[in-house]
Amino acid sequence: MWLDELLQHPSDITKSAIEFLNELEFTEKTKNIYRTVILLFIDMLCSDPDSVEEAEDGRFLLVTDWNDYGSGVISNFIDWWLPRKWIGNEIILFRAPTVLRRWLTWCYKKGYLGKRRYKSFISVIPRNKVKEIKRLQEAAHKLFLLHTPDPEQWEEDSKIVPIDIFKEPEDWDEGYMKILYFEGNSAYLENEEGIKVGPVMLSKELVELLRPGDVINVVIGKFGRIWKVLESGNVYADGVID
Repeated sequence: MWLDELLQHPSDITKSAIEFLNELEFTEKTKNIYRTVILLFIDMLCSDPDSVEEAEDGRFLLVTDWNDYGSGVISNFIDWWLPRKWIGNEIILFRAPTVLRRWLTWCYKKGYLGKRRYKSFISVIPRNKVKEIKRLQEAAHKLFLLHTPDPEQWEEDSKIVPIDIFKEPEDWDEGYMKILYFEGNSAYLENEEGIKVGPVMLSKELVELLRPGDVINVVIGKFGRIWKVLESGNVYADGVID
């Protein structure tokens, strides 16, 4: 979605986005970061069929306004939608909280948001969000190394334990799994059906990065009494995924 396309959307969210971005007095590089984050946020809103209407030319236009959303839309974007969808420069992930905070503050000053809704939105953007995003990304990377048989990686990080890819697991499980607790360098998880699974073999580095309540997107296989990570995706903070 390009900035000029927002003019067709009847939402006051898109109207505020255009006005805010046009008022920015930063370098072109910084302006591009702001444009990217805000357009991605609107893309997320447009991915909800209940938030759009089809125009005569077949395009789907955002029709919901700021007052149609609670604070969950902000935390969902930062913690869940953006890490899953964005595959470009990590600076977008790191700067997204600041961009949203400044845009929301501008919206409040310009009358797009009432005081109560503004405070609700801002409350879910903690100041240490960049540090938290880095932790989750590093954990996702270590989780990936856990099941990726790259000999160079094993030499560089000998504490990562490769799986035996030639042996068929006795059982499988997959999906978004919440970490219940750790036991040494392993973890016990709760799968999407609410069933406790474990112990799942991790590594010392992962145990130090992860926290109880974090959610990992994995495929795991059972080998004897131990479960091992066979595939993995992102890692999410507590409360992001129910």
